[in-house]
Amino acid sequence: MRRGSQARAGVLALGIALASALPAVAGAGALTLPPATRTTLRNGLTVLIMPTARLPLVDMLLEVKAGSVGDPPGKEGLAHLTAELLTQGAGERSARQIAEDIAYVGGTLESESGEERIRVSCEVLKKDFAVGLELLRDVAARPTFPVEEFERRRSEALGEIASAADDPEEVADRELLPFLMGAHPLGHPVLGWEASVSAMTRDDVIAFHRRNFAPDNALLAVVGDVEPKVVIPALEAAFKDWKSQGGQRSQPYPPLASAPKREVRVVSRPEATQSQIRFACPALARNHPDYFPVLVANTILGGGFTSRLVNEIRVQRGLTYSIRSEFRMQRNSGQYVISTFTRNETLRQTIDAVIEVIKKLRDDGPTAEEVDKAHRYLAGQFPLGLQAPDELAEQLLDVEFYGLPPDYLQTFADRVNAVTLEDCRRVLKAYFCTDELKILVVTPPDLGKSALAGLGPLSVKDIR
Repeated sequence: MRRGSQARAGVLALGIALASALPAVAGAGALTLPPATRTTLRNGLTVLIMPTARLPLVDMLLEVKAGSVGDPPGKEGLAHLTAELLTQGAGERSARQIAEDIAYVGGTLESESGEERIRVSCEVLKKDFAVGLELLRDVAARPTFPVEEFERRRSEALGEIASAADDPEEVADRELLPFLMGAHPLGHPVLGWEASVSAMTRDDVIAFHRRNFAPDNALLAVVGDVEPKVVIPALEAAFKDWKSQGGQRSQPYPPLASAPKREVRVVSRPEATQSQIRFACPALARNHPDYFPVLVANTILGGGFTSRLVNEIRVQRGLTYSIRSEFRMQRNSGQYVISTFTRNETLRQTIDAVIEVIKKLRDDGPTAEEVDKAHRYLAGQFPLGLQAPDELAEQLLDVEFYGLPPDYLQTFADRVNAVTLEDCRRVLKAYFCTDELKILVVTPPDLGKSALAGLGPLSVKDIR
């Protein structure tokens, strides 16, 4: 999440030069960050504090280890709806009062959900830290889930689902999940399905919150113009009444099982003039030792604008305007996904060409020049994502959540640059599958069945 910050905009409007506000990043390979303090409050909440007095701002990011992966079967979308409702009434405040109170101090207060985490973020000026902390605490620990807000937010979620069904790109992304993962806890969209959200009740939301929102199931990062010796007592006081209610949390989920052979699915879109295409395989978890070699190899294949897929499929053959490959990594699982689209008449040509590019890179390996270019691209891009306090807070929580090395941020460039040509060759053969790909296409069904014949067992389904 990248929040538009009213407080930061206000600070900048006062004339504080942006260049002087961002001295912590000295360049690729020379990243220097202030030391972070890690502590655990008496109620069990883990807190990470990084003082950065570059701007008079404080960013607080609280995340609960619960997301769509914890949606009960038949309740897909429950984590998302719970997150949406956190700011719609908490403590003694109504939704309107919460909005007015944070707006009064020029700050931001937001909540969002993902596959494995629900986040509440707050950014305020240093002088308004107490206001921001109280709002953050109430939203996370004391939401009231008003009936009228529950109905409104559920209707909005259903509207988003209906809107997504009209967008072929959204349809492809959503339908890929159950095709690749089946009944796995990650095999449904964060937003849920129309049927599951329609059947949801306010009691479901209350139970989800009670089950998952506990201090010993949460992390908090505080970054900005703060001092730990001042902040920690304030946090102890603010969260002293937030205690675990003994709820039963989601059980750990298993990694995805590898597919034994290639499969093809056509999602029916009779009126489509372009075909959305997804290729996917199970992959590695976020904290896997092969993370950096995979990162470099994927940058060469399809992670950058000068990658092989972009050059071959878009530039040389003119089959698409956009193509990319990525590794989506979670705590216990991961997926390797290539996304693109093409004209209906070039559907099969595009699929064959993509597989050809992957195979060539797997069989021949990258060149030393490509590896070096990927090193420079990744090492140069990484510091740009650490420029603002909220970005630093996100990275601190990622390190904690995924169990990454404590010096992960400082040593990122060194770890990237340590990836060798042989490392890339090895992980390309291990993780960049071709014969086991799940290929999903959103296209007219008759066209899909004829164009995709011979690629593997083929099924056709309607949009749900």
